[in-house]
Amino acid sequence: MDIEFADPRLALIETEAAADVRLPVAVIHSARQRLGIMRAAPDLRTLQNWKSLGLQPRAGTAEHLVVLPQHWAMVVKITEKNSAMTVIVTTMEEQLRGAA
Repeated sequence: MDIEFADPRLALIETEAAADVRLPVAVIHSARQRLGIMRAAPDLRTLQNWKSLGLQPRAGTAEHLVVLPQHWAMVVKITEKNSAMTVIVTTMEEQLRGAA
């Protein structure tokens, strides 16, 4: 699969300038790993079957969430162009968790 970034600033996650994105180091490291896994996937079904990826459909939208550590998630759209799948990273967002 191909990876694209809706925000060019997010593309810095995969470069040496990742600190400019201002995300926690653990989130950047995990995002890099997940992007590598997504690149290796031949199709959407494979992505859904890899439980370690943490891919979850986002309710009411065509987007998916990829769970990252420290209560963060990568929001992606998965599109098909000429029988080739493309993952578009739209945003990184902090997930709010309820108190116990």
